[in-house]
Amino acid sequence: MPGALVQAFAKEIAFRDVRRLESYLAEHVAARFEIAGDFSGRSALLGFWRRLFQTYSLLELHILKCVAEDDLVIAESAYFLAAPRSAVLDVRAISVFEVEQGVITHWRDHADLAEVPKSDKDRWRRLSGARW
Repeated sequence: MPGALVQAFAKEIAFRDVRRLESYLAEHVAARFEIAGDFSGRSALLGFWRRLFQTYSLLELHILKCVAEDDLVIAESAYFLAAPRSAVLDVRAISVFEVEQGVITHWRDHADLAEVPKSDKDRWRRLSGARW
């Protein structure tokens, strides 16, 4: 079930290990995040997540509500992020996932960034631009 796959993926993020995320993503996954931009391919997306894990001492993704129809999953989610010695950010988003053959092929995040400090937005841009 695509909805269960997306929820399982979100729970794996708490383990902060990109190898655990790998099996949920298609090799050719395409992802778009409003501030961080576009990622093409599993290794690019996992590299971004690796940089996030290294930057934030707390990083969690919670699916609050999930609706699935065929291979499309729309999820209301909450990201909780905190860098060392900083307050916890609570970023709400609507995420749209496309799932094919048991893996995520497309992922678009539409986040409410009104309360996110400019310093974190700048940090996400830098992290998304860094390449491994």
